[in-house]
Amino acid sequence: MRTMRKMLESITSVQNPRVKHLVRLRESAHRRRQGRFPVEGRRELERALAAGWPLETLYFCPEFFSEGVETDLLEEAEDRGVEMVQMAAEPFRKAAYREHPDGFLAVAKAVRRDLADLVLSSPPLLLVAAGVEKPGNLGALARTADAAGADALVVCDPVCDLFNPHAIRASQGSLFRLPVAAAGAEDVVRWLESGGVRVFATTPSAQKDLWEADYREPTAFILGAEATGLDPTWFARGESVRLPMRGLADSLNVSAMAAVALFEAVRQRRAQ
Repeated sequence: MRTMRKMLESITSVQNPRVKHLVRLRESAHRRRQGRFPVEGRRELERALAAGWPLETLYFCPEFFSEGVETDLLEEAEDRGVEMVQMAAEPFRKAAYREHPDGFLAVAKAVRRDLADLVLSSPPLLLVAAGVEKPGNLGALARTADAAGADALVVCDPVCDLFNPHAIRASQGSLFRLPVAAAGAEDVVRWLESGGVRVFATTPSAQKDLWEADYREPTAFILGAEATGLDPTWFARGESVRLPMRGLADSLNVSAMAAVALFEAVRQRRAQ
């Protein structure tokens, strides 16, 4: 491993204030107060660096590195001016939130976007998560939207913290690349209408099957929480579509529904 040009400290105790700070960053309230959040895992950190996301400190523990692991992540982070701190195994295990850590854990700045910050393609393809409660589902929606090449994920009336560690992990780093904005429902509706974006609300009670609608124009799919679905006001804003259920199951995970909808739009746009 290349010698670090500047090492501020090496942490050997679980009582170190930095370790306690990392543990507290698992709490939503502390993340909001600090404007910071933890990012764990080599893959997630590689994608954060590739996206130019502002990382402040990278904590690493060689004892958890995979055999023969490359050190390019450490070198790139140091070259970007990220503070580098080495940790012994015990304090790193204390600070890490994964059951099987890989030796990489960073503190990143929380970057929040407004609707006005989003730059859309023509015609745009958007995913709107309305009242999604589980951080893992929110992260999976970001991963799905990124995979489909959507312009953005819009989190409407946020219920859970976008920077929850479970959301970051479920997104597999897509939250760093995909533009994500949060806003209230009325603001989202006005923004969509001003951009001429057609709204498609997904619900099992719709009369039209998903693949019967045309998504070649500016399109936004609206998905709600799995337990409660969409607020009824969304159905008056656009067209309702459904994914017909043929088996015992009467619904899909919200990210699975998003994948079917987004890739149907991708299919139609490739065919035109």
